Amino acid sequence: MNPIVQDLSVAIGLLLLLLVSLEAGFRIGRRAAADSDAGAGAQLGAVQGAILGLLGLLLGFSFAAAGARFIERQDLIVSEANAIGTAYLRADLLEDPFRTELKGALKRYVEHRVEVTSRLRYGVTAADAAEIEQLHARMWTAAIAGVNKRPETMVSVLPPLNDVIDLHSTRLYAGMKHLPTIVMGLLICSSMLSVGVIAYGYGTGGSRRPSLTVPLAIVIGVALWVTIDLDRPRAGLIQLNDLPLQSLKLQ
Repeated sequence: MNPIVQDLSVAIGLLLLLLVSLEAGFRIGRRAAADSDAGAGAQLGAVQGAILGLLGLLLGFSFAAAGARFIERQDLIVSEANAIGTAYLRADLLEDPFRTELKGALKRYVEHRVEVTSRLRYGVTAADAAEIEQLHARMWTAAIAGVNKRPETMVSVLPPLNDVIDLHSTRLYAGMKHLPTIVMGLLICSSMLSVGVIAYGYGTGGSRRPSLTVPLAIVIGVALWVTIDLDRPRAGLIQLNDLPLQSLKLQ
């Protein structure tokens, strides 16, 4: 499915759930209006405040965690591009044919990384993972052979190349860190309960007040959608920027 269509489907689905909760809360409130007493309004206000406070806490922590992971992933792309650029420059310290072999492997590695990240919303395939391992082995073999010819280059050549290999694993596992499913479920349920309780209060008063309740539902829905999008930055509209890798000039 097209990522834009998929993302819009998620947003529309969240909004529909919240609007259904509004309507259900209002109707339940209308039915309960006859049984309410004088103190029910104060009790309902306390419940509404508690639920909205809980929702704000859950949304705040979840949004902050998703945003922090998004920034971490973007920083890792910059770190990987810097490491590749450094390793490519340090390859000049080696003699041919090891210099040419290492530079060729690094250039192909960057091309492959850009190709893979363009379709990463489907996950890393076995073929992609196998080619990455082959390129790592090719780079390391060329570097070791070149260093054996010129041992004095070891400290300059091997550390940045080791960083390139390590950053692949770091990026791979950083991309696997998401909000737990149970937390997302709790967020959605808390959002539905919050708007439902607010609509319940209006139901007991006999007035829908859509000019107040619908915008609230939209704002909560957008906050949920952005949190989900930030948490999965290869599957939605909010995407990581691969420009640092694409901008590498490896001749």
